[in-house]
Amino acid sequence: MNGKHNTSAQHKSNLRNVYGTFAIEGMTISKDTRSNLDRIGNGQASYQQVVNELRAKYAKKG
Repeated sequence: MNGKHNTSAQHKSNLRNVYGTFAIEGMTISKDTRSNLDRIGNGQASYQQVVNELRAKYAKKG
């Protein structure tokens, strides 16, 4: 297996763990949250970039 496949498999495993943890607590994850987690896991965005985007999004609403 190549490194990219391992990273993708690990990312999918991590997402299943997150979804499972939320489900155990009786919570769901929104499509936007899933999308952000995918972007972070796939290297399309950093955690800090997503946090900054969310801050900007909700600062406009407040």
